[in-house]
Amino acid sequence: MKLYLIRHGESEANSTASHAGWAQVPLTAKGEGEARAVGDRLRRETLTFDRIYTSDLRRAMQTHALALPDTVAQASPLIREVNVGTLAGRRVADCIDEMGEPYLAAKSRFDFRTWGGENYEMFCTRILQFVRQIEQEDCEMIAAFCHGGVIHAVLDMLFSGTLNDGKPVPLEIGIDKPSFACPNCGVFVFEFSKGLWKLRAWNRFDA
Repeated sequence: MKLYLIRHGESEANSTASHAGWAQVPLTAKGEGEARAVGDRLRRETLTFDRIYTSDLRRAMQTHALALPDTVAQASPLIREVNVGTLAGRRVADCIDEMGEPYLAAKSRFDFRTWGGENYEMFCTRILQFVRQIEQEDCEMIAAFCHGGVIHAVLDMLFSGTLNDGKPVPLEIGIDKPSFACPNCGVFVFEFSKGLWKLRAWNRFDA
């Protein structure tokens, strides 16, 4: 089984460098164009999916609807972005000015419990539920429209051994995120075969 994780197009939060979290943030006009473009690429490669999932957040659902308008997706809260609690909608720069180092330290650890959100372990545990769910499905091709944090977490759990060895989920992000850029509407391919997950393509359509 191949799992295509597709990040949503540019959202209004992306365009203002703001936290989005679980807020129902829409795509920008640019993001709508990115969604249509990735749909064109998927069709040109004649990729067809046995099942399609989408995060139940607006930006991911919009991306699916624009990319693959003739398909039906199942919305899942398991693949929402990390919950940032009351930081949703706030510009990162404003948070730095107001809260300084404590905020930066928490942000670097993906720990938003201070503001009523999730930490990284909670976040990964939720995503792992989704992964274990699709492992049981009789499908060859699955697409999931989701978020950059979700895609990085799946990669982190693969590298840490969580997906394949049953190790505890990481307490903090282990991968070097700048080395694994996750652009809007990037396509990331993972494969599940003989009980093991592998990374097959990172940002597949990157020239």
